[in-house]
Amino acid sequence: MSLLQLDNDPQLQGIANEIFRQLFQQMPQLDEPAKRNIRQAIACNLGDICAALELEDNKLFTYSTGWFYRLLCPRMPSRTTEAIKDLILKGYDMFGAYAGKRIGPGKQKQLQERMRSAVAAAGREHENSSCASNDTEDSYGKEIQELLDCLLSSQIRDAIFLVSEYRKRGIPLEDIYVDITAGSMRRVGDMWHQYAISEAQEHYCTATAQLALAQFYPVIFRQERKRRKVLVACVGSELHEMGARMVADLFEYDGWDSIYLGAEVPIDSILSEAKRSGPDLLALSVTLPQHLLDCREAVRQARRRFPDMRLAVGGNAFSHTDDIWEEWEVDVYTKDARDLVKWADKAMG
Repeated sequence: MSLLQLDNDPQLQGIANEIFRQLFQQMPQLDEPAKRNIRQAIACNLGDICAALELEDNKLFTYSTGWFYRLLCPRMPSRTTEAIKDLILKGYDMFGAYAGKRIGPGKQKQLQERMRSAVAAAGREHENSSCASNDTEDSYGKEIQELLDCLLSSQIRDAIFLVSEYRKRGIPLEDIYVDITAGSMRRVGDMWHQYAISEAQEHYCTATAQLALAQFYPVIFRQERKRRKVLVACVGSELHEMGARMVADLFEYDGWDSIYLGAEVPIDSILSEAKRSGPDLLALSVTLPQHLLDCREAVRQARRRFPDMRLAVGGNAFSHTDDIWEEWEVDVYTKDARDLVKWADKAMG
């Protein structure tokens, strides 16, 4: 278990509230939805910082701080970049004093230096990007934008038609899943993470994208079987399940039998199902960095109880770390479902 947990910790919650109070003094024009967004952002930021501290991962510190910094930039146009950095540091000082008591005096100085380094890195990133998005080129950029436009404008029929049309054009099913649909959803996730769209819109986009992909199940389940089994789950309190769902679907399309447990699965439940079903591969998915600690614990327990079972981890959270999976007893980390299926076929035949 982590030494630092935001949930059910009144003192840490109090720090989050105090950080919000001080920020709100600088942004009195915020309406109620914006206030909720900022409160949620502070809680998310502290949750990520707790995970980064426990995992001793500098890249995660910088990522979380940079995200919070970019979130504040457009909402505080009258403040200089130095003033915004000072506000973040002031909040981190409060958190650092609390965390220092929990981690011992030997690490307090290290913690403070790490936080200040992360804020400085966020400032440099801001100056280089002017808080702008830095999207990479996508091989299916046109298709991604088409689907994204349908999702954001609530055109469910057009979204379902588009996804079906991509298949008719000869685009491989794996590419429709990983490149086009997941690419669109990454952009949706980025917009939600910056509070450019509401939580309701993010949920609608996810549900519609899943419905659009569901039309491929008659094709997916007709494939020749390979007598291999994969168990897929979002570990701990992770709610974002679409990536894990794609893993299960593409393994089925490759001829594997999949056992998909979905979102927010307790570690004990994952292990119980692994014992009952005896999968060849256990695949754990994490989207938000604060859930990496639960994933690490799940890996530890699974490796101890099932030494011969292959273990895989993946999800967006790992891309913001210094390759922490290399320190875990996993067989593989992959960036997407398509790569994991390819690895499994090569590793297990």
